[in-house]
Amino acid sequence: MSTAPVATSIDELASFAASASVSSEPHRDAIGLQLADSVIALLAGAASKEGRAIGRFIARTDSGMLAAAASLAATMRLTEVDDIHRPSAVTPSAIVLPVALALRMSFARNAAPSLFADALYVGEEVAIRVACALGGVSLLARGGWPSYMVAPLGAAATAGRLLGLAPERMRHALALALAQTPPPIGRATGHRPGRWLLFGQAVRAGCVAALAAADGIDGDVALLSDAWLAQIGGANADASRLARNDSDAPARLQISVKPHCAAKQALAAIHGLRVLLADGIDPASVEAVDVQVPSAYAAMLDREPPEAGRLASLVSARGQLALAALQPASLDDVTRDDLRWSDDLRAFAARVRVTADPSLDRLYPGKWPARVSVRAAGGTREITVEDSPGDPSLRFGRSEIADKATRMLGAHPAMNLIETARLSATEPAQLDALCAYFSSDLNGS
Repeated sequence: MSTAPVATSIDELASFAASASVSSEPHRDAIGLQLADSVIALLAGAASKEGRAIGRFIARTDSGMLAAAASLAATMRLTEVDDIHRPSAVTPSAIVLPVALALRMSFARNAAPSLFADALYVGEEVAIRVACALGGVSLLARGGWPSYMVAPLGAAATAGRLLGLAPERMRHALALALAQTPPPIGRATGHRPGRWLLFGQAVRAGCVAALAAADGIDGDVALLSDAWLAQIGGANADASRLARNDSDAPARLQISVKPHCAAKQALAAIHGLRVLLADGIDPASVEAVDVQVPSAYAAMLDREPPEAGRLASLVSARGQLALAALQPASLDDVTRDDLRWSDDLRAFAARVRVTADPSLDRLYPGKWPARVSVRAAGGTREITVEDSPGDPSLRFGRSEIADKATRMLGAHPAMNLIETARLSATEPAQLDALCAYFSSDLNGS
């Protein structure tokens, strides 16, 4: 554990958030692709029954920029098609983009694309860095939700950058956000689980922290300490993860795009089965599918039957592999409103077994792998997947993002917004158009 003075870490984070820049063209292009992917999630979430219900609730109970940030964050995160950083288990874009859009439509109307991109960059970097210092994916085993826990902090860094906070005021924005780090929320239950609403409110809290700091309200800048990290993160907390050297690659380079609507833990198994089926295995001939994954998430992937609800269908490896084999288009159905678990789907799901393989633990959490073994027509085929499409080693480019948009949005009337988003990190007119589309959330409609 670090023995640095308690003020050092928050000072370094505040200085970074107030001044770091995505100056190189390749990084700006990458942020443009990240924006395009994020808008797929925003549009899909807003079109879903659950997303519309959350939006209506927030519009009835809140208003203005804060309501917009909360609504956009909740509807984006519920899709399970937003990006994710595996070592921290943080879904960064669902934290920072809703804030950047809401601020750009209110307090920072004249913010240039370069500032917009910088705000996204510092918000996700700060959120990921603190999540790793708290223990990263190990928080999941303790009942924590890393994205939710660092949402106030990432939102505050993004909002503070767009507000032009100097390091001195940024440190108070971060301190106020840290003071609102939320505790575990328990299991997600019911057909309208509260986790998405709570996530949106955590993002909203970060916006309030930045606005308060800009208004002169102070936080306890000594809060970020070894003791605080250990209290929140437990034995795996490591203050050294807060530091970042100039030679370190940005955390954003480790962010994965999700190719399908699924918990990230299930995507390697889905990809493995699809590869084996594409190599000539007839789904009708499949007798058994064995899925082996790291010990950390084996139980999660087989906890509930897929028909228990929308969220269960996104997490259940048995359900997702049944869809991959028999109804692959449903893998890209964010709403799952019309998904019916037919006898054929149930029968295939029953032939899937999920177990922990300690030999895969060595790859985790840098990779979230799966070993898939299929017995069919008297023979057995096996594949080990360390990275699935969309991971950094299989990075999505323009064509893959466009294909994802087509699969998930179909003939959505705002499909042109995907390309608008891609250009928003460099072109003012495109950023204006992107913000104008989502201005209805700001106006509470």
